[in-house]
Amino acid sequence: MREPDPAVTRGTGPAEQNGRLTALTGVVLLVLFAAEIATAVLGVRHVLTAHVVIGYLLAPPVLVKLGSTGWRIAKYYRGDPAYRHRGAPRPYLRLLGPVIAALTVALVGSGIMTYAGPHSLHALSLGVHKVSFYLWSVAVVAHVVPHFLEAVSQAAADLLGRAGARVRGAAARRALVLGALALGTLLAVALSGHAGSYLVLFPKHR
Repeated sequence: MREPDPAVTRGTGPAEQNGRLTALTGVVLLVLFAAEIATAVLGVRHVLTAHVVIGYLLAPPVLVKLGSTGWRIAKYYRGDPAYRHRGAPRPYLRLLGPVIAALTVALVGSGIMTYAGPHSLHALSLGVHKVSFYLWSVAVVAHVVPHFLEAVSQAAADLLGRAGARVRGAAARRALVLGALALGTLLAVALSGHAGSYLVLFPKHR
């Protein structure tokens, strides 16, 4: 009989490393989305540049989060022992996950298209952006509430925990998330500078 991998049984194997990446990215996205929602509450028209900058900034971390959760799903259903040992999310979270992923892609993608896409698609992309935001808001609350404390705890362990207590790969996870934020910053600097002309073209934007 095959002996279990000690790293798996100690909770320090690849599944735990992937979970730490998901948690760290999720906490970063929670902060960014909170800031993005704040600009919407203030009135996007009045803080359009900030709204767009944050939108570009969070796009690469969204891809990291989708990649880490997608990897976990694929490895679990392919029977990887480390991911099987860690277990699957509760059934309703398994159903909710793809919904949130689709709504997040629709929300961020339509936001970028609204601001930087073809003028002929502006009304459509703005409509998708607004509708997906309301649906996403409901779904994300249902997703965040059961995960919040665990995600914050895991992210804090990677960022603030003693080096010997961290799960292997903490430095690489931090570098990946920082790299995603740096890429988002480059996108924001390169593509978010025409708020004035946008408001002239679309004066009824809200």
